[in-house]
Amino acid sequence: MGWHTFAHAFLALIFVIGLLLLTVWLLKYCQQKGLNGRLIRKINAGQKIGIIETHRIDARHTLVLCRCGQTEYLLLLGAASDLLVDRMPLRKKGDRTDE
Repeated sequence: MGWHTFAHAFLALIFVIGLLLLTVWLLKYCQQKGLNGRLIRKINAGQKIGIIETHRIDARHTLVLCRCGQTEYLLLLGAASDLLVDRMPLRKKGDRTDE
């Protein structure tokens, strides 16, 4: 067993750790972006129910803006309970509300 064997094993270990870190980063990135890419939007365009946007408040709470029919719901999802924060009619593109 020469130093070549140890170097090969060390490089393999570094490669595996790098793949694990890349996977963790990719999962976090997808969680933050909510997987709302163009392809996903096109697939979901004809559906009546959908998640429009999500925002992590902390480790236990998430704000979710979802659509059901012609109504949007703002939900606060938590570890122990869920709460309906607001319900509003669906806004069309180009509508401006200065409230």
